[in-house]
Amino acid sequence: MKFHHALTAMAALAALATPSAWAQDSETETALAGLADRFARGFYARDADQVLSTVHPELSKLGLRPNFQGFGPMAIENLTPGDLRILGEHYNADGRLDPVSSTVDVRFFDATDTVGVFQLTADTDWYDFFLGTRINGEWVLVNCAYGAFDWIDNPQRDADMATIRARVETYAAAWDAGDAGAVTQSVYPDFDRRHVDRNGAREFLAPETLETIAFSVTDAGASETASEVTVFEATRATGAARIDAADRTEWVFLLRVGGEWQIVNSFWTPV
Repeated sequence: MKFHHALTAMAALAALATPSAWAQDSETETALAGLADRFARGFYARDADQVLSTVHPELSKLGLRPNFQGFGPMAIENLTPGDLRILGEHYNADGRLDPVSSTVDVRFFDATDTVGVFQLTADTDWYDFFLGTRINGEWVLVNCAYGAFDWIDNPQRDADMATIRARVETYAAAWDAGDAGAVTQSVYPDFDRRHVDRNGAREFLAPETLETIAFSVTDAGASETASEVTVFEATRATGAARIDAADRTEWVFLLRVGGEWQIVNSFWTPV
């Protein structure tokens, strides 16, 4: 197994990142790299229980599905843990992936003491942009945007990263302005935004609907400080970015739907 902690990638992206955005936490990276390895190798071994042991029961795992309902357009599909159980039992039926010798590469974009964001590349089969967090002391994968292996190489990467930056800045600016309507219009209609409620005796993942997001924007009001956006990566199908706002850090994943980049899920922590 090879672990790539984004040293060369960070240098290549330095012009697009602010220095404070490249957070590194070795304990977080070690924990999540192991979790990612178990996730991928569960598919290699056709061990659904191993796959599911790494993800939250309300995992948001989003990707592109061509020819939706037989009508032709590309659509977003959400692989629920139930779907992952079926895939875990039947994936790799032809034995092309060896549970031991096939590779799992992990490259971190960002890591704090409670959050890690990274790209998992499963040999030459598929890749995931994952966000993992710690809940009640246990690390778990909660957000994902995924794609086929041959989508990783992106000849238009620089242009796509600029477009992603503009899209995420629109979303962040709407939050800064306290404009609930603009926030909901800047994201995919099935946008999955969540955080971990750490205020009680037990921590739990708290999903947010567009309605509750609008309430949060209105309640927060306008910010006097403009948010900063860092774009981590853009494949042909998926993007990853971070927002540093006055009241929170938010990590977003995007998918290219019908040629347009859409913010499909996010996770945030207060500052």
